[in-house]
Amino acid sequence: MNIFDEMTDITLRHGSDRELQIKDIEFPGPRDDCDFGRGFYLTEVKQVAAEWIFDESTPVINEYKFSFPKNKILFLTNEDWLRIVIGFRERQYQVYFKSPVICGLIADDRMSNVMPQFMNGTIGDKRLIKCLDYCKLGNQYCLRESAEGLIFNRSYKLKGLELQQAAEGFRNRRKGMQEQLIQIQRNSIQGEKFIEDYIRMGDYVEI
Repeated sequence: MNIFDEMTDITLRHGSDRELQIKDIEFPGPRDDCDFGRGFYLTEVKQVAAEWIFDESTPVINEYKFSFPKNKILFLTNEDWLRIVIGFRERQYQVYFKSPVICGLIADDRMSNVMPQFMNGTIGDKRLIKCLDYCKLGNQYCLRESAEGLIFNRSYKLKGLELQQAAEGFRNRRKGMQEQLIQIQRNSIQGEKFIEDYIRMGDYVEI
């Protein structure tokens, strides 16, 4: 059997300021300038979900089971991922999807100024990806149209040691990324593409 004929069977998490049962999730979502546009965003990485919300007044982790056909999920390569992020975040061109679920790297720009460095042309795509790999944020899933395949498991408030670890993880990850960025800025990488190259490519259409 081809792997893409199989079903996902994973636990995903969403950080919020409240519990979000399936009935509470709004589609397509309020913001269209997120990495993959409007949708409901989740991650497999518990620590990253905690770091997203540790500074909320009531930080809550919502945990779900996700079972969905892999052949209906768009798993993004690095270049396609970046084209989509530029389209939505910077509104440089239109992005069109056929897939109802998108999976790709997390680029939380609270962690560092790496994305702005790429957007202003200081570094190219290979160095950007190298920084994000160093940060080890993992992948995010964007459910664009519905909560199909998503089953609510539980929610819990971050507190005590877990809240402290989330705050420390955020600070340490940000500091490490800044140090990594200083190092990679000094050396270009052969075959890098810069922001202007991506804009010249134009619209991204998933087929």
